[in-house]
Amino acid sequence: MSSPNLETYRKSFEADRQLHSFQEPIQDDLVQMQALLREFFRTRVPLIHHVGDHLLTMAGKRFRPALTLLVARMGEAAPREAPFAAAAIELIHTATLVHDDTIDKSALRRGLPTINALYNDLVATILGDYIYTKVLVELLDRKADAVVRVVARTTYEMSIGEMLQIQQKRNPELVENEYLELVDAKTASLMSAACEVGALVGGLRPEQVETLRLFGMDLGRAYQITDDVFDYVGDAGELGKFGQSDLAEGKVTLPLIRALSRSSEDEKSRVAKILRQPVLTSADWRFVFDLLEGKKAFDECREVALESARQAHRRLEGFPPSTYLTGIHQAVEYAVNRSH
Repeated sequence: MSSPNLETYRKSFEADRQLHSFQEPIQDDLVQMQALLREFFRTRVPLIHHVGDHLLTMAGKRFRPALTLLVARMGEAAPREAPFAAAAIELIHTATLVHDDTIDKSALRRGLPTINALYNDLVATILGDYIYTKVLVELLDRKADAVVRVVARTTYEMSIGEMLQIQQKRNPELVENEYLELVDAKTASLMSAACEVGALVGGLRPEQVETLRLFGMDLGRAYQITDDVFDYVGDAGELGKFGQSDLAEGKVTLPLIRALSRSSEDEKSRVAKILRQPVLTSADWRFVFDLLEGKKAFDECREVALESARQAHRRLEGFPPSTYLTGIHQAVEYAVNRSH
């Protein structure tokens, strides 16, 4: 009876081991970054201080800032600004999550109450705006003009992605190219920015900066498609949120798109009806899950994610070997092989 729990523990342990493995070379930078994150929320407004403390207790994997630091360390320049650049990337990611939770009315994030649940939508919305704008102000104060351009462009792209997601909500006719456009704007753009910013801070050559920007796009696609599969097959306890959230929120992701492309008219009609319903029932969930499993959608999406990961690896072939390059390769493997 205990074997399923043991298997879950083993998967989580292996995922944590992979995570710590590729972050090991930049541990000191991550410690500095964490101190900068704490300082970011120290203001004359107590509410910002309190909300910031709660956000920091909800800390995720630090995947994106780790990429920034690993890439920065590949350069010949001494990247003194790397911890702050990584903090900026993590803060932009945090702001998107705060806004996403508010839009989706989510109650949990990483097993803890969201800002909108703990306080209200008004606090969450203004907090997200505070993070975005203060990041830009601090970058300008540091005269990090090149990084400002990347961050500004990326926040713009992510807002476009968010609007695309709202526009395509509950749309069973969403096609794969439209889905990938949404993923590139909403998710992959930030992964790309994390790598591009690291390359700029590390003083890499312009052609290397561009290669790493494209690498980040490939990695972002792989990461998001893996997440989309987890939303159907992952364990809510590991994900730190309620399971079945994408379907319940009317989000059409790649597993559903692939399954619907080979479904009968009756199957499509029922899925469309399920997407329109305000509440997802257990019977609805079982129907959609069985449909996706029967159409081999999970296996196909897994292969799509792996191909994006392989493309990401290929983009790194021209870089000289180093501990940091090894860490970046390990990060790619973690993105598609993690258990949560």
